[in-house]
Amino acid sequence: NFGVSGATLLKNGDLPYWNQQAFKNALAYNPNVVIIKLGTNDTKPQNWKYKDRFATDYSDMIDRFAELPSKPRIWICKPVPAYGERWGISETIVKNEVIPLVNQISRSKHVPVIDLYEPFSGKSELFPDQIHPNAEGAHGIAKEIYAVLTGLPWMATFEPAPLPQVLIIGDSISIGYFKPLQEQLKNVAVVSHNQGNAQHTANGLKRLNEWLGSTRWDVIHFNHGLHDLKYVDARGRNTSVETGKQQIPIDEYERNLDKMVQRLKKTGAKLIFATTTPVPDGTGIRAKGDAVIYNRAAETVMKQHGVAINDLYSFALPRLKEIQRDQNVHFNPQGSELLAEQCAKSILKALESE
Repeated sequence: NFGVSGATLLKNGDLPYWNQQAFKNALAYNPNVVIIKLGTNDTKPQNWKYKDRFATDYSDMIDRFAELPSKPRIWICKPVPAYGERWGISETIVKNEVIPLVNQISRSKHVPVIDLYEPFSGKSELFPDQIHPNAEGAHGIAKEIYAVLTGLPWMATFEPAPLPQVLIIGDSISIGYFKPLQEQLKNVAVVSHNQGNAQHTANGLKRLNEWLGSTRWDVIHFNHGLHDLKYVDARGRNTSVETGKQQIPIDEYERNLDKMVQRLKKTGAKLIFATTTPVPDGTGIRAKGDAVIYNRAAETVMKQHGVAINDLYSFALPRLKEIQRDQNVHFNPQGSELLAEQCAKSILKALESE
């Protein structure tokens, strides 16, 4: 399998398959059979503006494989349905524009088509995030392809594997998006949150083993920051920026994160660090701009350890007026829903790479 999540068939798309190492590897593999299933990500607005190139680029890709020394047999696929307008993907374009183009390309290039659209129409339960199939959906796709390639019925029955385990570690921001995230990843993963508020990195180090427990985690998505950068008095109570000091100074924050990552890596889980969301004016106990400084330190640690970063700061910043409460670091329900969506994308990417 030489697939790439999010890739486009269009050469001018936002993630052209043409530019991916997977494409080079697929050609080098010199296959005897090639199945091309691209087109869903091409329906995003930033990609479909180049739709006039879709048939030409598709034909070029078919030619690239047809020219291989192995002279492979090639099939192209109609995309599966999209059950919602998620991430810019358009079901209307899939059905009314991409599929007719796939049929046109099939005729002009004399390559057969595998229909993955009709067999999955009306089966939204197999696409829990409305776009990606769950394990049963993937089993069904394999069944359709097997039948076309062999002319034989698929005799195996679907036996669901245990869902992957995802742990969310974080403060009240993650508590806010936790329930929407659970809902978005329903039937995809079992999503858990550390008990209570994770607070600052010193607390995280102290309680990390407790939160990890004995579960074999597949993905751990974590954040500390808002409680580290807030201002407290000599007794550790919240106070103003003018009269207090930051609860965890920046150098200690960086050291604590480094120790946490070292421990988390021992779990074998895919790790994702979520950057700290913006601090607005008027909170009293936090200074606007400090999130940038603490995120910079965190990103240094994550890059040293090869940890993926879910940049919630950059996502939230341009839409704060719509999604964040006034003079408050917390988000309204719409904001928590959108943050959950961003987290789901990062987690799904990590799960797909396993």
